[in-house]
Amino acid sequence: MSRPIRERINLGLAVAACAAVWLSTLGCSDSGAAKGTSLIDAAGCDPARDAVCGAVGAGCQSDAECISGSCAGGACVDLGPNGAGGSTGGSDELFSADDLKNDHPAEETTCVDLDVDFARVTPTVMLLIDQSGSMDQNFENGKDRWQTLRETLTDPQNSLLKKLDTSVRFGMTLYTSDGGFGTNPDSPRTCPKLQSVGIALGNFATMSSFLNQKQSGEYVYGPSGDTPTAESVDAVVRSLKAYQEEGPKSIILATDGDPDTCLDPKANDSDASKALSVTAVQHAFEAGFRTHIISVGNQVTASHLKALAVAGSGGDTTAQAYTALDTSALVAAFDAIIGSVRTCDFTLQGTVTAANAPRGKVVLDGQALTFGDANGWQMPDDQTVRLEGTACERVQADAAGISMKFPCDAITIIPR
Repeated sequence: MSRPIRERINLGLAVAACAAVWLSTLGCSDSGAAKGTSLIDAAGCDPARDAVCGAVGAGCQSDAECISGSCAGGACVDLGPNGAGGSTGGSDELFSADDLKNDHPAEETTCVDLDVDFARVTPTVMLLIDQSGSMDQNFENGKDRWQTLRETLTDPQNSLLKKLDTSVRFGMTLYTSDGGFGTNPDSPRTCPKLQSVGIALGNFATMSSFLNQKQSGEYVYGPSGDTPTAESVDAVVRSLKAYQEEGPKSIILATDGDPDTCLDPKANDSDASKALSVTAVQHAFEAGFRTHIISVGNQVTASHLKALAVAGSGGDTTAQAYTALDTSALVAAFDAIIGSVRTCDFTLQGTVTAANAPRGKVVLDGQALTFGDANGWQMPDDQTVRLEGTACERVQADAAGISMKFPCDAITIIPR
């Protein structure tokens, strides 16, 4: 299983007095070198010379030189009885007063820098694209719906798939059928017909090559066949269930017409085929996968679009389905949907209790955010910082930097 994209952060932990703990994506050192003067000569530990050889705060070059078994930033540190921070003497401070001995007054205390990981939670998005024959109808500027959709997704300068290539895992599935299952029970046809690009981070080049590949001068994938939407949603749900990476998963369904089924490829005007598609989207949500809806053109019945959007949101009657009648509207629909699925959650490599969470400070692009505010931040669990409202929107729009600060007695570090 691949690990999420990592951002390096710096945690300054006080040696005696409880200094602040910084988690920051900006201006951090990856060197692990201690800032300031170490309490003990970092040249090495000599028991004949040093009464606190190997004690917390003593200079060290390796874990073996420390009684605690942990050397960081050139000095021994105490990760506690469970390796999670705090001293063995029961104090909430990383270093106890006893460790400092009488010949090391409090004014000489300094911070040891520990490099700790945190990760922005990475979402997964499956693009489910209607490849049916009606996608060859005109869209604008002499282009058909399929050409417009292909160019929107694969434009290396403007495609949101390109812009989010390293922060969202994308996959793609084209769906159609050649007359459903057919009428001969002894030789049924494949339905739905699916052509897929597997889910991955950094998938833009693969998806672009997939959509733009040609054979004998013609595009390999173009409009053809029918619209078995319900069966195609079911198939994508199965693939998302099998995909074990962490983070939220969702579907973007882009279609240009009312659905038919594998059993009845002529059922586009059928209430039954529409109901099956709505049920499939409901099942996707129950499985943990929200579905976002884009109508490419105006041939999808408005009431059916709304029903799909509500089902895809778990019953939210305000959920929006997007209708794109030109290229700019199609681009805007993808931008709005894909932008909204970018997570505003950050996983700390440490835990903070609910009582201590308000003691933290979160700064976004130089502006302090308020804990518990609708446009600030919260902690839904003891390891997750979640930005809310306008703060989340700024992160989704690629805010430049975020820093998070907790008092050292408020956070318990999780060793790597």
